Amino acid sequence: AIKVSEAMEPDPVTAAPTMEVDELRRIMLQHHARYVPVMEGTTLLGVVSFHDVAKAVLEEKSFENKMLKAYIKDWPEEEAP
Repeated sequence: AIKVSEAMEPDPVTAAPTMEVDELRRIMLQHHARYVPVMEGTTLLGVVSFHDVAKAVLEEKSFENKMLKAYIKDWPEEEAP
């Protein structure tokens, strides 16, 4: 039987808890990583999935979209010539 140590990625790409989600998204795409360990020094804080990142990006874009629509809705009317 194959051992986990033989199947695992010995030097995976990692993320810091202070990293921007857009930067992590770019790194995950570049490395074809579906999951990335979040490390602080040598301590594993958790694991972030590509789904987690996609959800965060969509929520951010949705918020920006709502803010833009609210801004446009309150746009002052131009006076007719």
